[in-house]
Amino acid sequence: MLTLMHHHAHVHPHPFSSLEALLAEPFPHTPQEMLQLEQRLSTAAAQTADQMVLVQLTRAHEAEAFVTQAIAQARAQSPVPLVHKGFRLTSVLLLGGTRIVIETPYLREDRRGRRGRRRRTRGPHGAGCSPVLEVLGIADRVSPATRSEVALHVVQAASYREAAAMLARRGLACDVSSLVRISTATADTSSHLRDAALAAALSLPVPPNGPLAGKRVRVSLDGGRVRTRPRHRGRKTAKGRHGFSTPWREPRLLVIDILAAQGQPDRLRLPLYDGLIGDAEWIWKRVERLSTLAEIPASKLVEVLDFYHASQYLSETIATCRTMPKAQRQALYKRLRHALRHQADGVEVVMEELRTLATTYRSKAIPRALGYVETHAHRMRYVTLERLKLPIGSGQVESAVRRVVNLRFKAPGSFWRETTVSGLMHLRAAFKAGRWDDVMIGVLTDTFQTPGFEPGRQAATHRSAEAQKRDTPQSFIKSRKQAA
Repeated sequence: MLTLMHHHAHVHPHPFSSLEALLAEPFPHTPQEMLQLEQRLSTAAAQTADQMVLVQLTRAHEAEAFVTQAIAQARAQSPVPLVHKGFRLTSVLLLGGTRIVIETPYLREDRRGRRGRRRRTRGPHGAGCSPVLEVLGIADRVSPATRSEVALHVVQAASYREAAAMLARRGLACDVSSLVRISTATADTSSHLRDAALAAALSLPVPPNGPLAGKRVRVSLDGGRVRTRPRHRGRKTAKGRHGFSTPWREPRLLVIDILAAQGQPDRLRLPLYDGLIGDAEWIWKRVERLSTLAEIPASKLVEVLDFYHASQYLSETIATCRTMPKAQRQALYKRLRHALRHQADGVEVVMEELRTLATTYRSKAIPRALGYVETHAHRMRYVTLERLKLPIGSGQVESAVRRVVNLRFKAPGSFWRETTVSGLMHLRAAFKAGRWDDVMIGVLTDTFQTPGFEPGRQAATHRSAEAQKRDTPQSFIKSRKQAA
């Protein structure tokens, strides 16, 4: 049995009757009437689509072979024996805002023959499953398209409330608690799939013909900042609440992109973004570990310290020489910066000048800067990098940090649980890299989608206006003179 419930309108006997009723109305006479007509048509069309989905779900439940196969698949994949508990009513939110109530087969862990008191809470394997719905990607009481749209709005909008308002405008009413539940469940599933894929990859040899074979690849690492909200354990406050702190954490963002022949990012190939809140391990240790795990030969690995960060560090060091006149400090900085950027021995010029300054000024920053330059000298050969057509800046990853982390998770007054923000950053990173569909397919099929870097997937965003116009469905109204 399947029934349909919707808070906007009752179910019409004919699936297109609502659209036909709107078509019978007088044509609009003002811009306001035109706007209202378009909005009503859009809502009615979405509700009609939901009715069609309901018809298809009915067919799926009436197909005995399909139901039997779904139940057998659920039992085969379950780590514990399952028993059929009959049919159970389950609500599902569809993309057009319709909430349907479905009577669907329900399976639960088989507890027969067990000793002791019967457990009243969920066990380690959950409370049960609805195999027919799950084989169609319906979980967490939402359809696949609804899940994708809800999670996408959550990671796009500035807040949960804004996401709810944007969804409501398109007819998909969903309260904030449901948004949180759906988006965090989606993020958790995708994050676990990624972690499982990484763990499996570590036990396998690196394939010589992988998606990055034969390409010039740039791997960039940088950190952002978000404020977390861990709760204090122990006694509650006078108001009956647990206290909490709001420490800053530094999520690390990874960017992998393909470089063209001239050292610029290949715009026709999608980059790969991902982020994680973890231990603040020194960034070059991460690079060393990454190159070891990826089995990258030293002859093919070039490490680069961003030139603009190196320049800023040099400027801040010279600024500590307070007894030196300001104009002299500025001239010295410009000379050293130019040498570092345009001279083959620029690193040696900088080190020699720092040694001279260390004998004249008492600033502790100068010997510290000298040690810094000595440590990173092989990463600061910018003339050589330019000759090899390799980038010397970190604009790509800094832009990714701003778009993925700062614009969504660093807002004033925003405090996050670490697991929540880590998962949502993972989803937002996929969206910003143009890989949203890959993530959603992985979540729905419970498989990790290996990122591809082949050209052509982003070509639609670079088409000419004529090409876009040519591919857009159009209708024309001919005048009487033209028709004649």
